[in-house]
Amino acid sequence: MSTAIAADVVADLRQRRRDMRRELARVRWWRRLVHARRDLAVAFLAQPGEDVAAGLDLSWEALAAGAPTSTELARAVWPDTAALGVGGLEELEALDARLAEYEARVAATLDNVTAQMVRALTDAHRAETATKEG
Repeated sequence: MSTAIAADVVADLRQRRRDMRRELARVRWWRRLVHARRDLAVAFLAQPGEDVAAGLDLSWEALAAGAPTSTELARAVWPDTAALGVGGLEELEALDARLAEYEARVAATLDNVTAQMVRALTDAHRAETATKEG
């Protein structure tokens, strides 16, 4: 393999590797957002009613004085609670599963491109060494 061809192969692989790293970062960012949204949906579905606070002992009530209620927090986090429900949670789980599969494919491709780049760099080094010695 000539030095010029090896350099072109390495440059191409470097670009592909950058692209795969960027895509992997994007997929992981979306997964974090989906996980956060799922956590919010679970919290909404599991939030205690206002009557639960009435059963707290006096020391806990004193500690919680001035803290926002779960209703206040829910209004701040979920301005439109009509869209939330078990079906939405299942949709988020399915979306996360699809993202996880895609993430695995992108990570495997990144590993493959990295291995190709290492081989190409080795070949380029050998070609350069052979040129200098020859």
